[in-house]
Amino acid sequence: MRIAALAAMLLGLAGPACAAGTFDRIRAEGVVRCGAVERPGVAEAPPEGAPFGVTVDVCRAIAIAVLGPSARVTFNVYEAPQSFDGVRQGSDAVAFLTGGEIAEQNLAGFVVPGPTVLVSTIAVMVPQPSPVQRLADLSGQTVCLMIGSRAQRALESAVGSLHLAISRLTFEEDVEMLDAYDVGSCGAAVGETTYLADMRLNPGVRRLASRLLPDLLAPDPVIAVTPRSDGAWAATVAWVIGALLSADAPADAWTSNASSALRIAGLRSGWRDDVIAAVGSYGAIVRRNLTDRLGLPAGPNALWPAGVLLPPAIR
Repeated sequence: MRIAALAAMLLGLAGPACAAGTFDRIRAEGVVRCGAVERPGVAEAPPEGAPFGVTVDVCRAIAIAVLGPSARVTFNVYEAPQSFDGVRQGSDAVAFLTGGEIAEQNLAGFVVPGPTVLVSTIAVMVPQPSPVQRLADLSGQTVCLMIGSRAQRALESAVGSLHLAISRLTFEEDVEMLDAYDVGSCGAAVGETTYLADMRLNPGVRRLASRLLPDLLAPDPVIAVTPRSDGAWAATVAWVIGALLSADAPADAWTSNASSALRIAGLRSGWRDDVIAAVGSYGAIVRRNLTDRLGLPAGPNALWPAGVLLPPAIR
């Protein structure tokens, strides 16, 4: 479904009075409030300095589209259940969440699901000297994993389909899992690709140099969700994300028409140029946060329109 069709559908969910609520609050406060679960390269909140990551850049793009180049952003990192209250109460204008996170926190009744902003994936990491080169080579290995996690479910599916005989070492804390991997208690660790990539680049005192297997186990899309009470705001967010995705494509009639429609939706004249000048295209955002920061290829987050098609490894 094109972004235009999605935006038109969402626009029908709320009338002008409802639309005014989010826009008026943002303009009155002079800030766009967003949030996400912390993930390396996707949403990071260092102890010192400003948050950064793909979703932080997308949030900033939305803020600039509404408020102008000097727009302010507040970015919340969701951890404990109560930290999602901004999503439940609608005070967070945009949240970037997976379907699993929405289900676990019982948020479905509070949000409108919007476009995918990133396809997170599940991968396997092994020490550099390991003979394991592909997923099919894991037979006979002990794999460290977080019990009950999305990564465990993806691993079990792959192990079952490939008929692999592995041993499992399960943990409830990711720090404990990586400590076990460090000392060689397991020959592989499974987890979200960005998380493993960050661990690979920031080894502990004992940790061996590691690499990620090329086989990705499963996709886990991170989508932009907005308050359920404001479908017109959801449509506007979809338009801005669509502009980021299409920024690297040659200009055409659809792009021009989309820009006109976005102005009707309440955004400033010239907002698209301001957004691209400040944060770059979607391709530039991915390169900056995933490729340059974590050494990951764009993969399923490649440039539009190829980026919306999953490669064979994770279909």
